[in-house]
Amino acid sequence: MEVNKNITRHPLVRRLISLNFTIGDFLIFGSAPLLAHGIRRSISDVDVLARGAAWSEACRLGIPATGTSTNSGAMHFWGGRIEVYNEWISPGFAFEELMERADWIGGLPFASLSDVAAYKKKLMRPKDVDDLRIIEGNAVSHSESAAG
Repeated sequence: MEVNKNITRHPLVRRLISLNFTIGDFLIFGSAPLLAHGIRRSISDVDVLARGAAWSEACRLGIPATGTSTNSGAMHFWGGRIEVYNEWISPGFAFEELMERADWIGGLPFASLSDVAAYKKKLMRPKDVDDLRIIEGNAVSHSESAAG
């Protein structure tokens, strides 16, 4: 799998960009990083972790809601197709640390595949099990190609 260099053309990513959130104050999480890395062919929504100015703007523009995977407060856009959170699934996902490990693709910060895998291991929904299998297979193929 290779990085999706056209990720900013995806309709949901374009809508996220149109919100003009402050770069450095948000991180794209959930399954969208899998699309950005070419691991998934499609996604139905975009999950975003936000702080500071990005969270303030999300609160100003979005519709208050409850997250679909957790009971955390969220702001919804476009019928919940974009969900913005100010905290992630558990305390183990600190914004600053996630940003340090982020993969910048198309000028946007996406959660690292290792962080996505950790998140999906916590939820273990059927789609998470499938995604984990692909992520782990992708990591093995990258390490084999690096060694060989």
